[in-house]
Amino acid sequence: MATRPALAERRRVDRSRRRVSVRYGDEKAQFLGYTQEMGEKGLFLQGNQLYTPGTVLSLEIETPEGAKSARGVVRWVKEVPPAFRRSMRGGMGIELFPKK
Repeated sequence: MATRPALAERRRVDRSRRRVSVRYGDEKAQFLGYTQEMGEKGLFLQGNQLYTPGTVLSLEIETPEGAKSARGVVRWVKEVPPAFRRSMRGGMGIELFPKK
């Protein structure tokens, strides 16, 4: 039986584990969430408002230099039942669009 490579081996670009405040939404950045992992091409966003895969989101990412605007597409969603939200991470994997 073949084994699956570890997540770090499957990922094409490294991500760092850091918590950053992000405003997000499908039409405008209106909901508040936090990153758990973030890289140049994508991030894991933890928030109460989850969107379906394929949804394009507007993002306002708080950085030490100030807020940065970005857009990205939801690639996957991890839903967690309300009773487990304190102990388990739910959220969305977002692929960021290249900067123009």
